Parts: sequence; C-alpha cells; structure tokens
Amino acid sequence: MKQKLLNYFLLGMLLIGVAQAQERQVNGRVVSVTDGKPIGGVSVAVVGTSRATQTDGDGNYSIAAASGSTLVFSYIGYASQRVNVGARTTVDVELVEDRAVLDEVVVVAYGVQSKLLSTQSVSTVREENFKNMPIQTPQQALQGQSAGVNMVNSSGVLGAEAQITVRGGSSLDAGGRPLYVIDGVPLNAAGGNYMQAQGASSNLNPLLNINANDIESITVLKDASAVAIYGSRGSNGVILIKTKSGKAGKTKVNIDYFNGFSRPTANIDDMMTAEEWVAFRTDYLKANNTTVPNFPTTSFDWLDAAVRTGHTNNLAVNVQGGDERTRFYLGGNYAKESSYTIGNQMDRLTGKMSLDHDISDKVKVGVNYNLSRVDMDRISTENSTNAPLTGAHLMLPYITPYDEEGNFVNTGFIGNFLAIDATGLNKNYSNRQIGNAYAEWEILEGLKAKTDWGIDYYGIDEKYRSANIMYPGGYAYRTHFTDNKWVNTSTLSYDKRINNRHKIGALAGYSFETAKLTQISLAGTGFASDDLPNVGSASTPSTTDEVIYEWALESMFARLNYSFDDKYLFEGSFRRDGSSRFGQNKKYGNFYAFSGGWIISKENFFNEDNRYVRNLKLTASYGTAGNDGIGYYNYIGRFAADNDYMGLAGLAPSRVPNPDLSWEETAQFDIGLFARLFDRIDFQFNFYNKNTSQLLLDVPYPYTTGFASASKNVGKMRNRGFEFSINSENIKRDNFSWNTSFNIGFNKNKILSLPENPDEFGRNFVSGSSQQRAIEGYSRNSFYLIEYKGINSETGEAEWFDKDGEVTSSPVAADRKIVGKGDPNFQGGVTNTIRYKNFDLSAFFNFIYGNDIYLNGLEFTDNFASGSYNKSTKLLDYWTQPGDQSYAPALNSATRGTFAQASTKNLFNGSYLRLKTVQVGYSFPTEWLERTKLFTSARVYFLAQNIWTIKAKGFRGDPEISGNGANNLIVGQTFFALPQPKAFTFGVNFGF
Repeated sequence: MKQKLLNYFLLGMLLIGVAQAQERQVNGRVVSVTDGKPIGGVSVAVVGTSRATQTDGDGNYSIAAASGSTLVFSYIGYASQRVNVGARTTVDVELVEDRAVLDEVVVVAYGVQSKLLSTQSVSTVREENFKNMPIQTPQQALQGQSAGVNMVNSSGVLGAEAQITVRGGSSLDAGGRPLYVIDGVPLNAAGGNYMQAQGASSNLNPLLNINANDIESITVLKDASAVAIYGSRGSNGVILIKTKSGKAGKTKVNIDYFNGFSRPTANIDDMMTAEEWVAFRTDYLKANNTTVPNFPTTSFDWLDAAVRTGHTNNLAVNVQGGDERTRFYLGGNYAKESSYTIGNQMDRLTGKMSLDHDISDKVKVGVNYNLSRVDMDRISTENSTNAPLTGAHLMLPYITPYDEEGNFVNTGFIGNFLAIDATGLNKNYSNRQIGNAYAEWEILEGLKAKTDWGIDYYGIDEKYRSANIMYPGGYAYRTHFTDNKWVNTSTLSYDKRINNRHKIGALAGYSFETAKLTQISLAGTGFASDDLPNVGSASTPSTTDEVIYEWALESMFARLNYSFDDKYLFEGSFRRDGSSRFGQNKKYGNFYAFSGGWIISKENFFNEDNRYVRNLKLTASYGTAGNDGIGYYNYIGRFAADNDYMGLAGLAPSRVPNPDLSWEETAQFDIGLFARLFDRIDFQFNFYNKNTSQLLLDVPYPYTTGFASASKNVGKMRNRGFEFSINSENIKRDNFSWNTSFNIGFNKNKILSLPENPDEFGRNFVSGSSQQRAIEGYSRNSFYLIEYKGINSETGEAEWFDKDGEVTSSPVAADRKIVGKGDPNFQGGVTNTIRYKNFDLSAFFNFIYGNDIYLNGLEFTDNFASGSYNKSTKLLDYWTQPGDQSYAPALNSATRGTFAQASTKNLFNGSYLRLKTVQVGYSFPTEWLERTKLFTSARVYFLAQNIWTIKAKGFRGDPEISGNGANNLIVGQTFFALPQPKAFTFGVNFGF
C-alpha cells in the first residue's frame, strides 16, 4: 500500500514538472516600428485564455505562456499583432501604426481630437459626402446626414435661409440659429439683422457667401461637452466649418464644372382656368340670388407665366501643394444660377487662399482668407402679393398682364409680377471677407502658445425701384448694411503622455470680439421718369434713417482632457463670458461641462479575439451653455425719436430698463455608446436631456404703463431624445464595394413654464402666429386651431367640433384646441454607395415624420365668399344634393363664408420620404490618364435632386417647406413659399 502511494506521488510530481516545463514566463519589449520608441500600456494576452497583462513605461512585459501558444498585442492607434511563442522565452514586437485609426480625428472647439478617445458627441460631414453636388449653401450638406440635426429648406428662393435645429430648438424668441464658426472665426449674427425689405421672414442665408467647394468638413457639436466651451452662444448647437488648406507634395490642380436645369417639385395648388372660374362664380352668385356681372372673356395662365426652367452653371478651380515648410491652397468659384420662378437669379464669385509656413521647427504661421461677391435679382416672398408664385395663385385668371396694345397694366393689389420684373429693379449685392491669421510657438515639447486674429466683414446693398406703371410717380429705396467684426483668440495648450499610461491635454484661452452693424435706409417717391433709377432722383424723400449697433464679448475658457491607459477618459471645460448685450448686474456668466468615457474593449475581460464587437466605448456628459441672441440694447431704458411732438422733433421713452437681463441657459445630460461591429459596421447611440431655463422673452406690460413689453428672463423648456447612426461596409472587394450610412434622431419638445398669460383653458402661452403658439405643457410649436369635421353629406353644410367635442357649423375662437405640432417626432437619412470598377452609384434618401404643416394660402384659394382671388380647382367639387361626398359646402350654404377659415382643414401631415439625390459617375482608369502625361484624375457624373417623394395622402404642394426661416415660434407654416427644385446636373472633374 505504501509503495502504491509513493508511486502516485512520484507520478504527480512528474506531471507537474512536465507542465511547468511547458508553461513558462515569456518576456519581451514592445516598440514602435516608426521610431523604435517603447510603447507603454500595450495589452498582451494569451489567445484562448483569460491571461493578460500590459507593458510598462519602458515597453517591457512578462506573461506566463505555454509552448506553442499565441500572444496578441493590441494598442489604440496601432494595428493588432499576433505572435506564436513556439519554444521562445523572449518575444520582442514592433507595432505598426494603424493610420486608419490615427487619422480619424474630429474637429472640436479650438482643435481636434482622436475620434476614438473623444468623449464629445459630434457629427461630421466630410467633403466626399457633398462633393460635386450643386448646393447653394453649405447647410444643404447637413440635411439627412447628421443624427439629431433637423434641416428644412425654408423656401426655394435663391439665397433664403434654411431652418436648422440641433437636438430640438433651445429657445423661443432669442435666436434659434446654431453658432457658425469658420476656421475659428464665429460669424456675425446674420439672418434677421440683414433681412431688409425683400424676403419677408425668409431671411438671407448666413452662409450664402461660402463656397462649398472650399470646404473640407462640417462638424456639428451637439452635447454639453462639445458646446459648453462656446459659453453664451452654444445652446442651439455649434457648426464648425473647416476650409481646405495646402498639403506638402507635388502641386495639384483640380477643376470642377457642372451644368444643370431645374423645375419645381410640385405646384402649391391646382388653380381654376378663366372658363372654370367664371362658371363657378356665376353659379355661386346665382345660388345666392346675386346679380351676375358681365365677366371679361379674356384669360391668362399666370402659373405658367411665373414658372420657367431654371439653370445653373458652376466652375470651381483650386490649386494646392507645397513642401514640408510651406503649404498653400488657392481656390476660386464662379456660379450663375437662375431659379425656376421668374425674376430670381444669383451670380456668385468667391475666392479662397490658405498659406501655412513653418518658420522653424518651433514656430508656425498661417493665414486663411475667403472673399466673395454675390449679385442677386430678388423677388418678394412670403405674405407679399407681389411675389410671383403668390400672385400666380391668387390673380383672377381672366385678368391679363397687357392691354390691347401690348403694354403692361397695373393689376392692383395682386401685383403684375411680369411688369414688376420687366420694368422694376430689385437687386441685392453682398460682399464678404472672412479670414484669420495665426502664429503658433512650441515653447517646450507639448507646450504650445497660439494667437489667432479673425475678421468677418460683411456688406449688403439692396436697391429697389418700382416704375410708374406699378406705383404712380414711382417709388425707390436703397438700404446699405455693414457688419464688421474682428476677434482675437489666444490659447496655451499642453499635451503630454506620461509613462505611456497617462495622457494629459490642457487648453486655456482668452478671446475678445467686437462688431459694429450700421444700417442706412433711404426711400422716396415722385420721379420725373422711369429712366431715373436712383432714389436720389425722387422729388419726395419718405425715409432717411441711420442706425448703428455695437456689441462686444470678452471670454476666458479652459479645457482639461485626461486618459488612463487610453481606456478611461475624462474631460472638463469651463468658460466665462462677459457680454455687452446684458444688464450691468448680469454681464458675466459661467458655463461648464464634465464628461467621461470608458473604452470597454480595452479591458482584460474583453476577449481580444472577439470578432463581433471592437472599439466598444461608453460616454456620459453634463454641462451648460447659453444663448445671447436678443439684439443689442434690450437691457437699457431707451428713448426713440418722435417727430410728431406738437409738430416738433422730440424724444419719447421706448423701452423699460432691466439691469438683471441675462443669458438663457441650457443644461444638457448625454449618454453615448459607440461600437465597431463585425469589423465592418460603426454603430453609435446617444440619449440626451436638455433643459433650458431663464428663457428670453418680451413680456407684455399693462397698457397703462405706456410700454408694450420688456425683455425678461422667464420660462423653462425641455428637449429630450435619442439618436442612432450606422455606417456599414456591406461588401468590400477589389472591384466591388457597397457602403450604407443611416442616421435617425428622435426629439420631444415640451414647454415647462411660461410667464402669466393664460389661454381659454388657463394654460400660459406665447403666440407665434394666429395658428401656432407655445403652450405650457406642450410643444413650443403647437398648432392651436378649430378642429374641422367635414361636409355634412345630407345638408351640404361645413361642420367643425367645438371645445367640448360637439359638432357645430358655427365655431368660435374659444373652440380652438391643440391639434398638432410643427416639430417632427424624428428625422434622418440613408445613403447607399456602390462602386464597381470605375463606376460609382450613390442614392441618398432623407425623411421626416410626425410634423404638421399649415398652408395659410388655402384661406384665400378655398375662400368661397371672395371674388377677388382665383380659386383652387378643389372648390369645383361642391355639394349639390344629399348623399354627396364633396370637398366643399353647397354654394348657398350658411358656412360658405367660414369654410376657408383657420382650422384643421388647412393643416396637413408633413411627413415625407424623399429621394434627395441620385448620382452616377465614371472615373477614367489611371493607366489611361498616365498616357496623357497631363491628367492625374478625370471623372464624369450625372446628378438628379428631389426626383421622387412619398408624402401624406392629400398633401397639397411640397412638404419640405417652412416659410419663416429660423423663427423659433413659427415652424411648418407657409404662404405660397416656393417648393424645392427638381434638378438635373451634368458635371466633369479633372485633376492635373
């Protein structure tokens, strides 16, 4: 028995010895193949086991591994490497930089960050996403491309401002535009300040003067971590535009040219011909026992006269190159575009220059300069009966634009837009200079000082002249606006990696910017001849006005980034702003943000052999940002000129002082998850909650005070939602590839509190329009209307619901209720790109769902009672006998006069899915081009825009419309705003 036990013991010791002989310590050192320097923090794992370790600051490691096992070495920024141990006890490794990871950086405030190591929620649209697209302005490149960004083209009028909201609008009445920053220069306010007499609520686009061909990337900063460092101007989101710069290497020349044509996507409504209108009006008058006049027998198709084929021509040339010390970029663009509606065209000439020079290894200097000139023929839009498309719908169809001798006639309230275009003058000229010059000094390794001086000089000149035929005696005005800004930003930054495990990034800066806006307006009447175009020729001056506004912003800011082992991430930022726009008690405000990230895929428990999930990252952030978009002197008790004081000039109080007026403030919480799936899909998810407090509103004052209102900080609002984005490499082969990009953003807006102003139900509200208002407890863009039921098939009467839900044929204003909202539930886009050999095909769809659109124009075109306007052909479907399922009431119905009133009859589901662009291209083979010894690249392409749309049943016109620009309180309403163009473009691209 003892012998057996001894044998077992000896056998066990032998097995242990064998095992120990097979598994031993493997040591080694990991360095970079580029410079041979050691890399600390590299994960070293034994494949098929849970055993793992990391290299120390000198790149050394030690791990137990059996003979024949495989070690995997991985580190962010380097390609993973697998090594078979074999019988070795020492395994040294050289890691190769993974350029795809290292080069993937995102633009952030005052710099760039590694996309993988960033804790900020940003969305970037790069040049390849909009290259060769005939877009008027850069904002169009954002539509459907960025989750959480809702971009709606407010009008088809050339130069009109688009409506952009980032994660829902964060304000009611204090500016709803994002902050645009071009190469570090925050742009002037634009929009409403430059609206002038033409364009109504469709303001001038603030990026009208920027050439899309010169843009390298557009980055939208969305969460608090990203926008807080812009302090008082970040609550509506920040859009950073980076223009192209030179690159070291052989000088390259690129030429792009495209030519195309366009037509409207849809008519706003089908209108009656002269014959139909006369017959309808005759029957109407007879049904109501009214004498029928002798209607003219003439006719004219005003809609056909208003619409033409639009054309676009665009030529862009750029040159870039340089060496390791000096790099340059020169770009120029000439674009000539005419709209599909008469009287609207635009010529734009832009130039761009960028120069970067390394004075030494430590000192760099550079300059960016953008220059532009835009010449537009403008037309009236929105709420103007002189607008071509408005007049074309409302003009009585038997009225002709000419008399019997072929001369233009004055058509009265509905303007003869053909005469206006032919005899008048409506010009808008703008010149803009945007640029910056910088100097950067690397004081010590990792420590850099930089100073940047920027300008935004913007001048707008508008000239209008109405001939005698339209305005007896003639009328003219001239407005000249200049808005000149300069800004200086000086920063000190420090980036250091300690023992290859700790990475620290710090930024501190000071910024000061100031601008002066000058507005000069002149107007006059009474001209001796239509050949005298200038306002100075008027015999009776009616307006002589000059206003000057100045403002300044002083800022101090700081940001700290820290990462441990490139898997535990932290960022904090702080900004203190002092603004001249606010009262002496609240001139300075503080804004901050904190964020953290965890790269879960770097943990030892995360299997390095995992082929399903890579680069898994979790982030969270919280912080504040502000909004100062309230004008210039709203906090000051002001006096205004009064020229009717007992017949003498005088001054009268115009505004109540408020020394406590201050910023709106938006606090935002964000959680994000990013992952690389199956080595071909990038997935990102974000949830956010934004609470805006101290809303800036003009609060009504009692009539007895003599003041209408005063600006105050009152009210709260919330935006809450989530976003998904997916970029997928579906197929990737040598001669064939298929990629898909998809994004969708959900948002719900809710007004939490407002100043005392109760509606019929005791809820406080703020009016945006007579059909839309912000109501406490509901969306800021709630439609407040009488609910329409339809035509009673037995009586022929139009019927509505009263406030109690009972059917009525005579509703009153108190019967209005919340019936919809202008903001969508979600919006997004999907792009598929297929490449086969030298051919490429891409298709981009954008979509929006859950929003409503109110067509104000139907209050006119569906109006039975008035004989002053043309009518929609839908009115021909009127009730005549019991059982009729008709659109309109009986001709003699008691409701004929109220049928077209503001109600849900004119409210439509604005959801749509649109094939926004389809592009087909062919790139000539490189071997062919090499034979020419001239071309380095050549491509031809065809592009179609807005060619197919699925919209809600019964929608009349184009659902991609919102005729009020960036107005926060009025969304999804339109009065004959121009629909989007359906465009077809042919282009070529050559590289030399």
